Amino acid sequence: MEQLKPKYLPLEIVLNILTCSLPKPNVLLAPSHPITQLLLSFTLVCKETRTLANRYLLRHCVYLSQETRLSSYLLTIPPRPDLRTVTALFLAPFSDTIDNLPTATWTRELFGFTCKTLKRLIIDIPLRSCYPEDDHLGVRAVLREGFSRLENLEEFVSVRDELYLRIRDGSEPAFWTQWKRLKRLAVYNPAVDSRFWHDVAKMPKLETVALTRADRLRETNIKKEYFKQCQRSIKVLLLDVDETQIRFTKMLRGGWDSVDPDKKMTIATYSIPIPFEGDCPVETCQDYVRIGAETGTLWDWEGEVIQHPPKHIFVQQVPSGG
Repeated sequence: MEQLKPKYLPLEIVLNILTCSLPKPNVLLAPSHPITQLLLSFTLVCKETRTLANRYLLRHCVYLSQETRLSSYLLTIPPRPDLRTVTALFLAPFSDTIDNLPTATWTRELFGFTCKTLKRLIIDIPLRSCYPEDDHLGVRAVLREGFSRLENLEEFVSVRDELYLRIRDGSEPAFWTQWKRLKRLAVYNPAVDSRFWHDVAKMPKLETVALTRADRLRETNIKKEYFKQCQRSIKVLLLDVDETQIRFTKMLRGGWDSVDPDKKMTIATYSIPIPFEGDCPVETCQDYVRIGAETGTLWDWEGEVIQHPPKHIFVQQVPSGG
């Protein structure tokens, strides 16, 4: 009896199956995601699929959500120098506190390896878990050194805070002002006072700012402070659950028209839904923003466009007939 020869799919079809399985270009995937698992499987098929799958794993799946994943990634870099060329990553190697010198050092090393190519970064790091006066191990200085190397960063999301990297008390520019190529910025619970908007105005390429549960919105005239420094167009998105969302006046005259007659700054409120009654607004907002950043949809969110300042802001009225 004649033995049947095995039939194989042409390589072109196999590679086409691989590429057709990919997510959109700006999506980051967790290790457990089916597409991540599929790409890992393709690294075991043959040399050609391994090369292509590794390329897409670097593009979509550098998701360092644990201390062990960060250390394993660093240990793999010497035999695989291509791991230095990552362009996007999710980083959450700490658990409840950053008071962990080895993990802080590994984070600094990771940024040292990837700073030339890294353009998109999402972090979920509890930077306020160890304040400067309690930082006996010096982890904040180590992290500052690492983050300062990210010279080519274009998109940054901090899920838990405003990138709190101070090593001493006192006023200083926001740390992200060091990244002059930054185009999109999303931070949690920043104090958006006049200094904050001056910092935003310093950024020559910044296009979109997403602020989750920001403080001092009712105390600061956003457009007035921003346009004191520059005349560049920018989009501002204010994120919060509906019950604590900022409310704005209904003025028909005056308001922001005098400082922004050409509507160069778009300010919108976006209310994040709470799935179940009693859910924590803080965790709800942080999870929602993290998922939006990972899926790449955050920067496309459109809220209610606001034409006038928030309540409790004093705005000089335009005299009638004047």
